[in-house]
Amino acid sequence: MTANSTAGWSLIVAVVIGFVASLLTPGGLLIDPADSASFAEAAGVLGDNAELAQYVTLLFVISVVLYWFGLHSLHRAFSGGSVMDRVSRFALNFFLVGYAFLIVELSIRHILTHILAHGVGSSSAEEQAMATTLFAAGAGIHIAFLYATSIGSTIFGYALAGRSEGMSIFKLAALGLALTGLLSFVVLMIAEHVPAIDLHGVAVASNIVLFFGSFCIFIIGVGIKQGRREFVGDEDAA
Repeated sequence: MTANSTAGWSLIVAVVIGFVASLLTPGGLLIDPADSASFAEAAGVLGDNAELAQYVTLLFVISVVLYWFGLHSLHRAFSGGSVMDRVSRFALNFFLVGYAFLIVELSIRHILTHILAHGVGSSSAEEQAMATTLFAAGAGIHIAFLYATSIGSTIFGYALAGRSEGMSIFKLAALGLALTGLLSFVVLMIAEHVPAIDLHGVAVASNIVLFFGSFCIFIIGVGIKQGRREFVGDEDAA
């Protein structure tokens, strides 16, 4: 396989695995839906479906690693020395830092699921309190993920779109990625600065935005696999 096809397939497979894992996550859309704004309830659902939760979390980790590998290849699109290229490389790196935060969040989910499934405290109430605390910590790290990915994708998504000539589904995907970052930031600001807002509704809205962003990344992955110049740079273009 060529560098383009490897990176492109990594993104395509990452999106598919992440989508399947999202559907199978306990407390999500299909399995024991829970109010994600209630940390105790959401953590409890993970404990009630501990084995599934651990496997799904592992799937997410695999998906994140594939995302990182595929997206890192976009550095080739910004290999020039212009100010825009330098800013875009920084934005892409900042975006990738967000996925490091996501790995930490998923690691915390592994621990809290283990606590609820196997116990480490002197009582079930203590274990539930410990798991709830860990879930809250994971939610805080998820906010760090949203900050990094929303700011990063807004900038480098716009830069990718600017490299596209004419209008195509690939340019629309790049613009969609930039829009995803902007909407994620807006949703995050609403969650943080509107006290009366329904946080569960905000979480649902955030997930919808992220699903849309994943679809855009899927299309970008196809473009990378095809060796399109706007995604792989002039030297590696097909």
